[in-house]
Amino acid sequence: MGGREAALDAAAIVVERIGFRDVTIDHVVRESGVSRATLYRWFGNREGLLLALLQHLAGPYLERSGQIAVGLGPLEERLEQVIAGGIESICNTPWIHKVAQEGLLHDDFSIFLAAHKSITGALVRSMLEGAAASGQWTPPDALERLLEWLLHQMLVLGADDYATFEEVRQRVAIYIMPVLALPGGAQGEVAERLERIERKLDGLADRP
Repeated sequence: MGGREAALDAAAIVVERIGFRDVTIDHVVRESGVSRATLYRWFGNREGLLLALLQHLAGPYLERSGQIAVGLGPLEERLEQVIAGGIESICNTPWIHKVAQEGLLHDDFSIFLAAHKSITGALVRSMLEGAAASGQWTPPDALERLLEWLLHQMLVLGADDYATFEEVRQRVAIYIMPVLALPGGAQGEVAERLERIERKLDGLADRP
């Protein structure tokens, strides 16, 4: 394991011990044995270190969700799994869950939000942009505004407690997916049926 990854693992230990809010560069220096100069060279400052830590911890989620994103199956089902997986990853780490629960009241929420955008936000963006570019999906609102809303909803849902992953997916299916109006969803099916009816009516109207 490289020195940078070892430093991030040490930072995770420190955060679990004293909390996200209170961790400093000096704590990580003592835990990792890496010098302050090296940590500043790698991460720039405390905020950069904590952002890198959150991205580092998201590795398993990104690997799993990346496979889902490019896999087979309806777009809506794949996106629902990716979003629910992001919420589950927030809930599964107690100190990350606490940051989500405290929200804007937490001093370092901006770091958490930046990580959330660079991890789940980037993956969801690529899926939605691909669907829009292919003509498979038309965004119900400006994509940037839709993504901001989606990420906010994930943080709101991530502040709750869940017994199972299926419970997370159920929440996502109820509160997020209908707004996205993706093909294959309930709204998409209704729209397709209405379009077929309109075509039939047009055909009847064209008959002599």
